[in-house]
Amino acid sequence: MMGIAVGNDAKQIRGYKKQFRVSFPVFPDKKFEILDLLGNPATPFMYVATTQGKILLTHGGIIEDLDGFLKEIRELHKNQ
Repeated sequence: MMGIAVGNDAKQIRGYKKQFRVSFPVFPDKKFEILDLLGNPATPFMYVATTQGKILLTHGGIIEDLDGFLKEIRELHKNQ
């Protein structure tokens, strides 16, 4: 898992990671360049991808059914 901090810099990311105890890497995107490369999706937005970059699943917005979403991810992982 990794995060992209759209519109934020490294200092803001450090504060966020400390406040919310985030252990995964978060990359700054101060100038919105990564966001533009991804097609400018609304946030929050999630991509589930293989290490080779194949997109397996996308989800925009708040995850209403976390258990169901995790089950779907586990099934994707099992089939890889």
